[in-house]
Amino acid sequence: MVPVLRNTQTPSVLGPMNRLDSLFDRVFGEDGMHTPTRPALPLSLWEDDDNLYVEAELPGLSDGDVDVTIHRGVLTIRCERKAAEERRALYDDRAYGRFERTIKLPELVDSENVQAKMKDGLLSLALPKRPESKPRKIQVQAE
Repeated sequence: MVPVLRNTQTPSVLGPMNRLDSLFDRVFGEDGMHTPTRPALPLSLWEDDDNLYVEAELPGLSDGDVDVTIHRGVLTIRCERKAAEERRALYDDRAYGRFERTIKLPELVDSENVQAKMKDGLLSLALPKRPESKPRKIQVQAE
């Protein structure tokens, strides 16, 4: 750990150094190792006329490791990544443990017909929109 210099008699000289040390600790951790700031379950969310889509990166996990639920308009993705117990890591930037992401869904989603697929560590969800929420073309007739 980088020592934080403190001197109450000359704060104008040491103040910037203390702020720099504090910033270093927040970015790299108190042990000097990089602390990842990326979420453990990175998501992408987009839509087209028929569906909302969600993709979650879950490297190293299989479909049995993932639980997807929708309850009261909230999509929840839960999983657990276990560390290999036979290893004694010297450095490990990967996140382990239980992870959860939640997304409040708009009312236009038909939660009864959601499709979920898992391939190569990528969870893909297709959340169909309710028919009444889709744009409807009105035919204009000549008189």
